[in-house]
Amino acid sequence: MKQRRLSGLAAAAAALALTLGACAGPGNTGAAEPGTDDWGDPKGSIEFWDTNANPRLSAEWDKSIKAFEKANPDIDVKYVGLPNSSYLQKVNNALATGQVPDVLLIGNDVASLIAQKALAPLDDAVKDAGLDAKLDPKMIENERRNSADQKLYKLPLSALSDVIWYRTDWLKKAGLKEPTSYDEFFATAKALTKPDVNQFGFAFRGGPGAMPPMIAMTYGMSGVSEFLTKDGQATLDQPENVAAFKKYISLYGTVSAKADLSNDYAKIVAAFDGGSAWATHHNLGSYQDHLKALGSNVVGVQPFPNADGVITATAPAVSGLGVLAKSKHKAAAWKFAEFMSTQGNSDWSQTVGQVPASLEAQKAEWITKAQPLTAIVDAGKNPKTQYLQLPTYLPDWGSILKTEMEPDFQSVLQGKLSPEDFLGKYADRFEKAQTEYVEHAGK
Repeated sequence: MKQRRLSGLAAAAAALALTLGACAGPGNTGAAEPGTDDWGDPKGSIEFWDTNANPRLSAEWDKSIKAFEKANPDIDVKYVGLPNSSYLQKVNNALATGQVPDVLLIGNDVASLIAQKALAPLDDAVKDAGLDAKLDPKMIENERRNSADQKLYKLPLSALSDVIWYRTDWLKKAGLKEPTSYDEFFATAKALTKPDVNQFGFAFRGGPGAMPPMIAMTYGMSGVSEFLTKDGQATLDQPENVAAFKKYISLYGTVSAKADLSNDYAKIVAAFDGGSAWATHHNLGSYQDHLKALGSNVVGVQPFPNADGVITATAPAVSGLGVLAKSKHKAAAWKFAEFMSTQGNSDWSQTVGQVPASLEAQKAEWITKAQPLTAIVDAGKNPKTQYLQLPTYLPDWGSILKTEMEPDFQSVLQGKLSPEDFLGKYADRFEKAQTEYVEHAGK
């Protein structure tokens, strides 16, 4: 394993803690952010960019927008759907030209947008609307961690966890039991692989979006509990993770098709729902796709423990809405975000198959009857479950995963880059990004 050391990182981390304290403390004398008083009246036409568009979700947004416009007749919403695989370039181009939408659906790329000062802080609006008592406090807290000033720049809508999906109908047909560990999962995937009839044990995501499942399964098997240690050291290339990573990539080309090298979200879902793969890895966001294609009793989810009985899961990712700082209709954009986090929250969260941000919506019957959601809830109650906090606050987080790691990951799968070199390279990369973040936080 490559030896790495960054000097002064612990001291820089301590400086960051002081910076954050200064930002949040009562004695902060920094320039005040503009409040909501200058946002104007909640009326007019606003443009909303959906950065995770597909036919099913776009149809749901259409219904939500119509419900919002009926409740707010002075506001019209123009919907623009962008595919998740390419939206980031579109958003960055808009920021560069100043031709921005008014409200934006945001996932893990929020830190980059905050760093570019692209988003308006929502703290005053949340307080004025009384949303502190209506929304999941853990989701709010999670979003505040994404900004150096601990302000809220994204209003949470829902949270989703990374999971392994598998088909219970295949198990019944083959007379196999549902796996309860990673070893059993790998053995079952091998037993169900029959390339001569285009049947594989796993739909491997080797193309766009390949990094979240890689991180989730690597750390899930290794049991390593931190992505970055308190002194800023990346754990990606620790021996336990190297071994787990090798086991993960061993799925490719053995119990998966060679063509999986270019698989994106649409392809792994098509393989799983279409009957050519027994299992795949994705988050809860694909639940409704599986439900529609296969029915409620055909899919299963299991957060597997490692060999020591410890369940290591990546902390749930939060999707939400941000109001653009250069929007000329911030009040109207905020009204839309507020509606989606309250009145429209249950319907939207059910459509995407995620845990709603609204505390009231979390009591809905559809949650208690959904096996994937109850499996995640039960895992949360397990005393041996630990959550891996990913550094999504890093401005470079999204671009590192998408534009840097993905091409190199394909090189690993093709045997052109060793697992050790890949993990060592990006351990260094994340440490560099952390150092830069600490040095520039609050400046």
